[in-house]
Amino acid sequence: MKVSFVILNFNREKELLLTLQHTRQLMEGKSGYEIIVVDNASTDQSSEAVKTAFPDVLLVERTKNNGIAGWNDGFEAARGEYLIVLDDDSNIESGLDEALQVLDSHREVGILALNVSGGAFPTDYLRHMEDNIDFIGCGAIIRRELYLKIGGFAEWLFIYTHEWEYAIRCLEAGYSIRYFQNCIVNHRTSSINRTSRRLKVFSVRNEMAIVYKFFDKKDRARYVARVYLNNLKGVYRLGISSLPWYFDALREFFKLRKQLEHTPVSREVQDFYSRSCWSTRRFFKII
Repeated sequence: MKVSFVILNFNREKELLLTLQHTRQLMEGKSGYEIIVVDNASTDQSSEAVKTAFPDVLLVERTKNNGIAGWNDGFEAARGEYLIVLDDDSNIESGLDEALQVLDSHREVGILALNVSGGAFPTDYLRHMEDNIDFIGCGAIIRRELYLKIGGFAEWLFIYTHEWEYAIRCLEAGYSIRYFQNCIVNHRTSSINRTSRRLKVFSVRNEMAIVYKFFDKKDRARYVARVYLNNLKGVYRLGISSLPWYFDALREFFKLRKQLEHTPVSREVQDFYSRSCWSTRRFFKII
């Protein structure tokens, strides 16, 4: 089988059905694909709706919500050579065949970042076919071979920035991450389960934790400080009322770091990450 669409859902029944409808339309007349939905312990009628409207979709029903690691259940069940990662409110509009041709031609690419429009993290700032650390979990293609080597998304992150953690392990395994602008993903960005505070607290906490886990001990304090201070600039955009979110993020990081095993990656990967990630760059030439 060529491709497996793996869609993670939590309490977004209507958006999920729309994503499935768009995906069916995208693949109309084609074979060699499957669609997998992982329902992450939803309390709405998502699972029942999928069973009724799309009975041929493989539905994995979790009894406990484990955040972004829910995708791993779909990855494990998938049979496709390529895993197409979608959120319940995102769908590929065009360019999939071209994207798959890129992966067929470039075996060194472990993750192909797609052109995500909409949402908090559009990818239009990336350069076509350039190596980077950025991909967005609502629109990317992972080579199944890579998944079998390094496993799935890190459950300890729960939500947000899991892409950067996975990118580090991808690079350490000898693969690259490349951006393909011609495959368009529409991220409709449902407001359900999303708040600005939640996004900021988890994102800042997780960014600091990723550096703390994967960077050398002699460097990681400096990079953790950079991540925090660079993110703190967001107060200018979000307003002074957002300041407590950053304090919450710092407190949650101190809790999380006690659970983390230090597994530093190669200097080459650390350097590439620190150059590519905006939050690990120098803070006003001070730190």
